[in-house]
Amino acid sequence: MKNIWFINEYDLPPEFSKFRRRYDMSKYLLKKKKYNIHILCGSFIHGTENQYAYKEKYQKNIEYQGVHVHILRGVAYSSILKRVISMTLFGLKVAFFKFSKEERPDVIFSSSPHLFAALGAFILAKRNKAKFILEVRDLWPETWVQMGIIKQKGIIHRFFLLIEKILYIHANKIIFLGSRFDYFLNLGIPKDKLEYISNGVDLEEFDKKTSLMIPLNKNKFNITYTGAMGKANNLNIILDLAKLVQKEKIQFHLIGYGPFKSSLEKRVLEENINNVLFHNPINKNMVPEVLRNSDALIMAVLDIDLYKNGVSFNKLFEYWAASKPILFYGRITPDYIYETQSGMVGKNIEDFKEGCIKLYNMPESERKILGDNGRRYVEENFSWEKLADKVDAILDEVLK
Repeated sequence: MKNIWFINEYDLPPEFSKFRRRYDMSKYLLKKKKYNIHILCGSFIHGTENQYAYKEKYQKNIEYQGVHVHILRGVAYSSILKRVISMTLFGLKVAFFKFSKEERPDVIFSSSPHLFAALGAFILAKRNKAKFILEVRDLWPETWVQMGIIKQKGIIHRFFLLIEKILYIHANKIIFLGSRFDYFLNLGIPKDKLEYISNGVDLEEFDKKTSLMIPLNKNKFNITYTGAMGKANNLNIILDLAKLVQKEKIQFHLIGYGPFKSSLEKRVLEENINNVLFHNPINKNMVPEVLRNSDALIMAVLDIDLYKNGVSFNKLFEYWAASKPILFYGRITPDYIYETQSGMVGKNIEDFKEGCIKLYNMPESERKILGDNGRRYVEENFSWEKLADKVDAILDEVLK
């Protein structure tokens, strides 16, 4: 049995975290009876203001559905500066983490919501003579540059570019969640080092019936958003849309937390946008029931070049799995909603409004066709039962 260690600061068990990717992946890898799987993560719950897992913020080891989870003490953050401090400390703890003899890694598999954890994981792999796989979820530092958080070619940008280059050169494999490799190829990374594994859904888990945690008025047309409320989520455009359709019996539900939530709530009050309801985050396992009971699901992205590299928004796969039509705002590659005929796409506010009104007036039987198209697309291409086979093949290749 090979010891596989996944490194991700935010990969707490699903009862705490909105990130299921590692646990869904591990569930099907464990069925192959080839691996002992460990996850190294932090105790602070990402996407909350001051919440820690298991009440205490100190190190803890637990087992979750056969996965050994090692939780390091985390640092709460509500600003960019504190988040960078949290990232740095986690990266240092990872770099000098000590294993028992039985748990020594054969593969260190690091996911990069940020590069500090990935750099720590690379050092850890070198120290223990393990193979190193880098999973790139976001193109840092390019993401922060295009969102205006750091200056292009500034000191911080150049520092991150150096870390990025070191990681890309020394990784045995790079797994990208987007479908296009142009960014990596332009940096001189050989194509045979690159692999594509998107986000997906564990349909077996997703289809379980649970309680409905969010009250939905059945006399209204309920459009639901679930997830983070930050700059990248472009939720102000959803408020713009809500203002334009206030005369209709449409109710928008925004479920989640993030740095922009308070300003969004303030805007709703100041502008008297009376068809938007905000809800606190709910347990990840309870989200599917809310999605299934909504009439349509909504998301928006910023208009930035980054999304031309291919995207893999986790919520998009969950929306498809719920068999509901999707109302999408933005320009992405590939144009998933259009290609799958699973909803309406708006590339400007007028298109967005038109798509919303179309869904609202559409017979339920036609909306069902759109929802079923999305569900079928996920079943055929993005179930974790199938995606885990790709991960298994990569592990086999690296371990040869």
